[in-house]
Amino acid sequence: MRRSDMTRKWKSNEDEPLPREKRAMREHEEWDDVEEDEYDDYDYEKRRKAPLLFRLLAWSSLIVIFFAAGYGLTSFAFKWLDDREGRKTPQNLATTPEEAATVISHARSDDTKDSGYVTVMISVPEGDRFVTRPIQCVGSLREDAVKQALSSYMDAVKEGKMLDPAASNLNIFLSGEWLYLNMNRSFLESLKTLGAEKSRVLLTGLVKTMADNFTPVSKIKFYVEGKEVLDKTPIDLTMPWGLGGRSGRSS
Repeated sequence: MRRSDMTRKWKSNEDEPLPREKRAMREHEEWDDVEEDEYDDYDYEKRRKAPLLFRLLAWSSLIVIFFAAGYGLTSFAFKWLDDREGRKTPQNLATTPEEAATVISHARSDDTKDSGYVTVMISVPEGDRFVTRPIQCVGSLREDAVKQALSSYMDAVKEGKMLDPAASNLNIFLSGEWLYLNMNRSFLESLKTLGAEKSRVLLTGLVKTMADNFTPVSKIKFYVEGKEVLDKTPIDLTMPWGLGGRSGRSS
């Protein structure tokens, strides 16, 4: 039998030799593998990979599909949990402009309370009487409220032309029923310009304001730029002042 006939017979009857038999037959030139090589080349062409760009696009598309599917499933799961447990709106969440304004107003009110909000009635001299005016003082310390009350009182008497606009307080000190005020030089000059009677009224209004609002304060000692006042004109500031005018030093 010819070699080509032998090859065709084996390939048609599925009785192909084993690999070792093929190698032996090749050595004796009894096996023709040309046709088999052609089949192998054909199969290789079929199995050749697609271009890199196409493969990258395919993998990218696959990743996007998986990501979208995962996102959709997660959203669905959270929505299902929300529907199951019921949606709850926090009590402090404002959903309208009106509610937002209310929340802000309450927050400011709470901040004011926490910082020591207090209403003070200042006694402003007007002619032969005293007129009370309410003011709001904010401060965590008692001294802060005293400073604001003093500043408001001085502003009020400045409006009535009883005090020089340049007059001011430099610092204060509280100790029991005593209030020590360190004033600037313009304050003393204003008292001299007012005269004894009006100066007495001005100081009485100041003492009344402090005594009515800051118990147990009842006496005020004045200093000018850190020094005791030795000049007794037009009024005596060497002694502390109370509601009845000059007061003794004993507490």
